[in-house]
This record gives sequence, C-alpha cells and structure tokens, in this order.
Amino acid sequence: MIETPDARKLYLSVKPELDRLVTDRSSIEIDVKDYQLIMRVTSDDLISMRSTLNTWYRLIKVASEMVTLTSPN
Repeated sequence: MIETPDARKLYLSVKPELDRLVTDRSSIEIDVKDYQLIMRVTSDDLISMRSTLNTWYRLIKVASEMVTLTSPN
C-alpha cells in the first residue's frame, strides 16, 4: 500500500500495464481507496513475487516522478 494524494493519478498511469504479465507464476491487482494505492501480489514462489514487486515498484516510481513533473506548482 502506498499513501499519496496522487493515488488515483498513479493508478490511471499504470493501469494499462495490468494487461501484461511480469511472469506467468504471479499476478497483481491494483485498487485505489481514498489516498491509497493498494497492490495485491499473488505468486507461486518467492522469486516470481520479488520480480513482480520490483517491476511494479519501478513502474509506480516512474509514474510518480511524471506526476510530480507535470503537476502545476
């Protein structure tokens, strides 16, 4: 779970990636509730979970940086 006032913007930024699997041994669900971006990872093993979490962490980090850059001051 990531708490941020930009949770909805981040969700909309990464939503298209939900159609792509990181690995066939894991899956991810992402929801938004108020100011929280909630990620649920299901995995068959620790290695695929780590891979999925790393990938999604990077996607959300880049999306967050883009939201920050494009937001009015």
